Amino acid sequence: MRAIIKPLAAVVIVVVAAWLGLWWFAQRELENGFTQWAKGLSSGGDVQVSYDSIEPSGSPLVAMLTVNNLRVVVQPSPAAAPLVVTLPAFAMEIDATAPLLLHFVLPNRINISADHGDFVLTFGSIAQTERLDLSALLRREPAPFSAMDTKARNIDLLASSGSLMVLHADSYQTHNIFNRQAGAGQSAFTSSGAVDGMAVSPLLTRLASIPFDGRVAHLGWNLNIDGPEPADWAALAARYKAVPADDSDGRTRIVAQALHDWAAHGGTGAGTIDLAVGPSTLHAAGDMAFDAQVQPKGHATLLADHLDAFAAAIVAAYPQVQDTVHAMEARLSPYLSSTPQGGQTLTFKATYGNGAVMVNGQKIGSLPPVDWSHLETAPPQQAPGDGSGAAL
Repeated sequence: MRAIIKPLAAVVIVVVAAWLGLWWFAQRELENGFTQWAKGLSSGGDVQVSYDSIEPSGSPLVAMLTVNNLRVVVQPSPAAAPLVVTLPAFAMEIDATAPLLLHFVLPNRINISADHGDFVLTFGSIAQTERLDLSALLRREPAPFSAMDTKARNIDLLASSGSLMVLHADSYQTHNIFNRQAGAGQSAFTSSGAVDGMAVSPLLTRLASIPFDGRVAHLGWNLNIDGPEPADWAALAARYKAVPADDSDGRTRIVAQALHDWAAHGGTGAGTIDLAVGPSTLHAAGDMAFDAQVQPKGHATLLADHLDAFAAAIVAAYPQVQDTVHAMEARLSPYLSSTPQGGQTLTFKATYGNGAVMVNGQKIGSLPPVDWSHLETAPPQQAPGDGSGAAL
């Protein structure tokens, strides 16, 4: 019996020691990851992150970090009032049974202070998980995740510090996948999601005479981006943040350089949007690639049905837009048809590339080439005086 118990006890001790080491590592990485995220977000100058305290978990069965009174202040410009988002408390946890799955325990109430008032965002339930990319985590890369899922139900946006309903949504969900090792023709990022049952509050619907009971039944999307991501996200983020927050041209140039590199190495993208409002449904889709001269080419499709009933409801609610609606219908008339099942239907299929834009097989205009060198370089310095550049 002793010959069996001793080896078994040794195995138990090794397993317990290994788990305690893993728990200590996970607990430390949670705190380091959060503090580095807060410092990195604040380093650009236009965002500030603060919190009252951090509480680590005391249980060896779960690595957990609770942040109390987290405040994120976004200052879009010196002249504008800041946007302040406050979470009373939120936690990050990793369970022993799923060591690569990070759970975010978000509060059911988030306070938002903006230029035009104070708002409250509430949830009946909300859950978010992110799957850790172990190799990226060990290399200390920023945002070391390979997937993210978010689900929320009974979402309300309230104004006047929570006393006035503005907007409601029955549900929201997203699923995102990241591939850091993607090459040309391989998916680097995919996202799918939907918001269902969005509606403006009944009071605002009546006051503004919003048709369809102020309701958007469904909004769904899919997005896929192929091609290699920037080789060093940390260096790219550092370059972006080194540009002053009020220098939008400078930051745009950094983004343009990254986009040009992605496009030149086989970057492509595609996406769809589905929308259901009142009697109408809309489906939009598009894709984009680049030719040998790194010029964009691709397709776009827009399909919508029951536009006659949709337009009639809009005009009935807002008679003053009748002329505008009729003008839009006249302009879109080449792409409109009518069927018993779909009512007035819009069919718009475009192809672009090689310097031209085609719609439903007909050329409707030219496509100017993208001047990457102009987008990536600083504009000439303006000379003092009249701004013409002639003064010395």
